[in-house]
Amino acid sequence: LPTIEDVKNGVIAARIAAHAGDIAKQIPGAFDRDIQMAKARAELDWKKQAECSVDPDRVNAIRGHIQDDTCGMCGSFCAIKMVRERLQKAEGKRSK
Repeated sequence: LPTIEDVKNGVIAARIAAHAGDIAKQIPGAFDRDIQMAKARAELDWKKQAECSVDPDRVNAIRGHIQDDTCGMCGSFCAIKMVRERLQKAEGKRSK
């Protein structure tokens, strides 16, 4: 028999599939959550990313112990963070 975790994972998989179907059918508003997630990622807003995710509890469990503004995958090589820092540096040079 499936465990509670198995059932939860199955429900999440079904929700993801249904969401993909809604986008494919061009249902109004179906893409909004994805846009919110993309903006949260670009802003490195981890709290908003968790809110936009299919399973916020899992995001918080994985991300909860990390205190910096980079992800576990990229670390200090985060492209978004590096570009932002370079642009701020260039802007600072222009201001002088």
